[in-house]
Amino acid sequence: MARADCDRGEERPGGSGDQATGLVSGESTEQVATAEITATSFHASPSGGGILIGRDERGALRRAVIGSSICTRPPQPGETWRVTGRERAHLEYGLQIYATVALPLLPSGRGIIRYLATNKRFVGIGWATATRLWDKLGDRLYEAIRERDLRAIAEVIGPERAVSVVQGFGVLAEEVEVFQWLDRYGVSPRTAAAAAAIWGRRAIERIAADPYALSLLEPWLAVDRRALRLGLEPTDRRRLLASVEEALSRRFQLGHTAATKPEAVALVASILGSQAAHSASAAVDQAVEAGRLVRHEDGLLQSRAVWFMEREIERKLSERLERQSVTPDAAEIEDVISAVETAEGYRLTDRQREAVYMAVSCALSVLCGGAGTGKTTAVRAILEASERRKNALPAHERRDFEYPQVALAGRAVKRIAEATGREASTIARFLRQLETGRRSIQRGLMIFDESSMLDVPSVYRILVALPPLVDLLFIGDPGQLPPIGPGLLFHRMVEAETIPQVRLDAIHRQAAESVIPAVAADIREGRAPALPPFDAERPLAPGVFFVPAADEDETARRAVEVFEAMAGPPPSSGATDALHAKDVQLLCPVKSRAAGFKALNREIESRYMANQQRVHDWGLSVGSKVIWLRNDYAKAPLRDSDGNPIIDEQTGEPLFAGFMNGALGIVRRPTERGAWVEFDDGAADEIRVSELEHLTHGWAVSVHKAQGSAFRRVIVPLVRSRLLDRTMVYTAITRAVETAVVIGDPALMARAVQEAPRASGRRITLSFDAMGGVSLSG
Repeated sequence: MARADCDRGEERPGGSGDQATGLVSGESTEQVATAEITATSFHASPSGGGILIGRDERGALRRAVIGSSICTRPPQPGETWRVTGRERAHLEYGLQIYATVALPLLPSGRGIIRYLATNKRFVGIGWATATRLWDKLGDRLYEAIRERDLRAIAEVIGPERAVSVVQGFGVLAEEVEVFQWLDRYGVSPRTAAAAAAIWGRRAIERIAADPYALSLLEPWLAVDRRALRLGLEPTDRRRLLASVEEALSRRFQLGHTAATKPEAVALVASILGSQAAHSASAAVDQAVEAGRLVRHEDGLLQSRAVWFMEREIERKLSERLERQSVTPDAAEIEDVISAVETAEGYRLTDRQREAVYMAVSCALSVLCGGAGTGKTTAVRAILEASERRKNALPAHERRDFEYPQVALAGRAVKRIAEATGREASTIARFLRQLETGRRSIQRGLMIFDESSMLDVPSVYRILVALPPLVDLLFIGDPGQLPPIGPGLLFHRMVEAETIPQVRLDAIHRQAAESVIPAVAADIREGRAPALPPFDAERPLAPGVFFVPAADEDETARRAVEVFEAMAGPPPSSGATDALHAKDVQLLCPVKSRAAGFKALNREIESRYMANQQRVHDWGLSVGSKVIWLRNDYAKAPLRDSDGNPIIDEQTGEPLFAGFMNGALGIVRRPTERGAWVEFDDGAADEIRVSELEHLTHGWAVSVHKAQGSAFRRVIVPLVRSRLLDRTMVYTAITRAVETAVVIGDPALMARAVQEAPRASGRRITLSFDAMGGVSLSG
């Protein structure tokens, strides 16, 4: 963050990294301090929180470091905040309060002048206007605002500005009142801020009537303990109803969108505890009667919000099936297919050709198939056919006709874009572009790739945002891992006879050179393959191999040995490019055990980065492989060929490539305050210490993070896990382009492959059987 001079040059805000490290001088003295700071500026950290700079009651310049966990919202210039925390000396900035509590206050006395003049909430109010208002009304100004006496204020500054003052001040007053009221009951400032933002002053009335309203914002256990401590009976109806909603929420987090009554009752009983467990069945019945749960004809129960999402998905997809299909120009399509065949060097199968016709003629369709069956080739032809459709439209209709490719994960987007040669984006980025007006689509074809990863909330959000004339094509492999989020939408679509679909089953990808698709096909069908042993003398040989291991510790050791065989010796200083070119990736079913990705990352990092330049004290080196763990749209500014920032013509704001959740990258060099990191999707930017929580080593990652990705060589340390099943084994192996090595107990792998996928037990209510449509599946 660039330093800036604020408040007549008296302040120098520090970089965002200061608040996370809390760097201090050698002085040992520190004390608890409380100050009421009137903000002149606030310098936000990318990870939340930031540096508050302003003046205290005596007019002295003060700095406070407010962490993301307690920062209710960014303080606005002119606002007064009471900050409490340890005060200690920073090496560069002097005394700072490291806040443990930070809450806004209503201004008092002449402080209202600065508040009105500097806060953006008050449109048209500057220093002169605010001073005139105070000079005329003095302390009576507070009473006029509180009583909404617009006449008294308007006589000084006019009616429009009077409305701005009364409304803006009222919002702060309500917020402060909610903070103070909830603080008496031990509610965290962040929760209080969220409550104030959602309900305004009605938050007090709402929470007083039902303390469990806060379960929307806080963990159940915290809300329940507070309510019981305040005297609520264990069998209070409010507690019973809230426990049912909590039970269905926990089911939702485990992938289910519904529950049977016995499942719901058992979970409610465990939530209520021994004092009220006997009321669990009655609680479920009461929730249905109160309309908080929906009971289906088959007896399944759903929360009303989830019920609404699934019904809306069904309705919006059904609308497309009822729409008149487009009749494609056969000659045009054949010309497109012929061009793709020439480029690929082989003839498309009948089903691939059928898929092209289906996608350009149906408002809703599905293309599914296993690894190597030619889905990407079919998509290339579909995209080219869509381009022809667009060019055939009148000029005024082409602007809002698009055929975007989207996927849930950033790594999947990168692979799709590389495979098709056309732009792709994450669903989150696409939605953001629609919401900000940077993208417009009224007609066309949206292609959802890696659709097996799609959960119910993600699809609901994008269907709500899309105009009904946009056609939809869902592409995926139901044999892969189910979505991390709730539901099995793609699987239900594949099973539906009413939705047009084409299923590809002939293996195309490097069929003559690689056995990966054939091995994957066996696993997909529940047949445990007989894999040859891994040969350390030929570590880069193509194929799928196996290394037996008696237990998890041995599995971890063997995984590192295979990595060393494939990657070669640790590189000399500054020579890590050859290592990364090998593209060896460990894919782990678990996180924290001996063969989990955390331990394997530490082992690989310590061995292979031993000769490289260290990056500060971060545990990283120049050449370290890293993975980014969240979507951040304010990273990696886009620049033109001259290196100048690219500005959005509509908003006037700089454009950013962004860092996507799951993107793998390499640390290229240390910077003065951080490190320069380049990710595999082309995005690059400086990482500050405050952003380290969003970054970790990437030599080994979870199988879920790798879904949608492709690597030249993959190592899979197979260990027991509640998530281990054939979909995980299948997904891990099919991430490899050339070589896959599985390590572990042969009996464990056989059992995982042969048993039914765990996701088949998910409770869901999505159904497309009643929708109109024609099946094209062969």
